[in-house]
Amino acid sequence: MIEVSRRSAFALLAAALLPVQLGCDTALYLYRQGLGQFDMLLRTRPIEDVLSEGALEAEPLGKLKLVIDARRFARQELGLRVGGSFGRFNNTAGKPIGWNLSAAPRDALRARQWRFPIIGAIDYIGYFSKADGQAAEARLQAEGYDTWLRPVSAYSTLGWLPDPLHSTMLRYDDGTLVDTVIHELAHNTVYANGQSDFNESLATFIGREGARRFFEARGDYGREVLEQLRRRRDDDERVNAWMEGVVKELRAYYKTKEPAEEKIAGRESVFEAARRRFADEVRPQLNEPGRYRTYAELPTNNAFILLNQRYNRDLSLFASAYECCGRDIGRFIEMLRAAARQRDGFAALRRRVNEATSQPATSETRQ
Repeated sequence: MIEVSRRSAFALLAAALLPVQLGCDTALYLYRQGLGQFDMLLRTRPIEDVLSEGALEAEPLGKLKLVIDARRFARQELGLRVGGSFGRFNNTAGKPIGWNLSAAPRDALRARQWRFPIIGAIDYIGYFSKADGQAAEARLQAEGYDTWLRPVSAYSTLGWLPDPLHSTMLRYDDGTLVDTVIHELAHNTVYANGQSDFNESLATFIGREGARRFFEARGDYGREVLEQLRRRRDDDERVNAWMEGVVKELRAYYKTKEPAEEKIAGRESVFEAARRRFADEVRPQLNEPGRYRTYAELPTNNAFILLNQRYNRDLSLFASAYECCGRDIGRFIEMLRAAARQRDGFAALRRRVNEATSQPATSETRQ
């Protein structure tokens, strides 16, 4: 049976006691999530035990060893807060570990938020049960929201619990696996209450940069992975630039004075124009176009648009901040922590970058 640390036990006990302290809906949700989390943790095993049994085939065995190396690298070379994360293994039997639900009004690019103790407001909500996620999705759709329900294979409890490596992650190629591990550990290390875009985008940047540094030190094999990552980053940048244009056009469209019903009825023209641009201008330049099928088909769905932005917002700002720190990951993380303590992490980080480069600060930040 899993040995639960004092901190983990306290977190799980707090989840069990929440129905006494909160309103019924939020309390019931958190109570069920706490039970789901506890049940999942009971099924995990130390990765070292899994390795010592010698029952795994060569490929998954190599993936587990890679995670151990990435975990060590994240702690020793990147200074990330690792704790018990990715020290245990959870066999999901090929099933997703959970489902994340996002929502947005159909006439605005504005994320529907959920508020919880400790972590504040977040722009999505997770479920261990697909049926629970689908039921919540149906309720939101009935209220007039666009929704996006997607499976997840990794998540962070911000270091409160020993987040395991889930077997679904072993399907990833090596570059994506290391990127994902470091991404989740970044959440353990820096977290801004109520700022989902800031949290996910900084983790995207740290995951990519951490993976790059990890594979740089691994000889010929590492160079092969780095080339694959470079090609994918090039693709990501092209797709994100296109998506930024879509966001700009949709914001302008939704700001018009037409009634909400007319905006909703007419927005398909904006999405269709974006699909044509992707087919004509973006797809021909991609190294791996098959990875972007959902973007090529671009659902008429504000929740999907915001989901992409959540993980890729102002990545150039994080790159500038990293350069301002002399590419010193420790200094960079401290700069991120300082920004995360402010109400608007993006604006705070931009001020720090402007100060470091002796440029006049601006009070505006892209919303």
